[in-house]
Amino acid sequence: MNSLQKKIYSVIKAIVEIDDFENYYTEHSISYGLRNYVAKYSLSKDEYLITEDALHYLNNNNLLNEGCLRRGIKNSKKNDKKNNGFTYEHPIPSKIITDEIVKNRKLPNKIIEILNWADLIVIVTKNEDKCLQRIGLQSRMPNGWKYLTDSQFERYKIAGLLTKPFQKIKMYGSIVR
Repeated sequence: MNSLQKKIYSVIKAIVEIDDFENYYTEHSISYGLRNYVAKYSLSKDEYLITEDALHYLNNNNLLNEGCLRRGIKNSKKNDKKNNGFTYEHPIPSKIITDEIVKNRKLPNKIIEILNWADLIVIVTKNEDKCLQRIGLQSRMPNGWKYLTDSQFERYKIAGLLTKPFQKIKMYGSIVR
């Protein structure tokens, strides 16, 4: 957990500790806001995972700076045509992580365990992302999947995106969601 992640964790913890938060969470604006903090927790990591195809795409389009990727390049106007070719993907969708945090909101150590276990971002090509859409796993985990027990990459296994191990890539710059 880096220093920014520590701050984001503190914000998440403060939000879910609000009395009667379970009822607040039923409001879309509140649940959406909390999901954004949960997503930003992992997006603020110093390293992401990347598929071979995504790394190939970044290299071919000269989007790396000394082997590192600036987070904001994904939404940069300078790279308007190029930025449509990749995305930052949470192996466990943010809604799943957030729901688990809310269920365990009175247990700060469990919240840390939940966040740390899901603290992964994978850079995938838009075509790889479409594989998840085609099988109906863009924003959910497979039926029967269990938090802290089953693989964080279960959706990728089913979609055929785990044919080779992911590589790591250093990230810098402001968080982009």
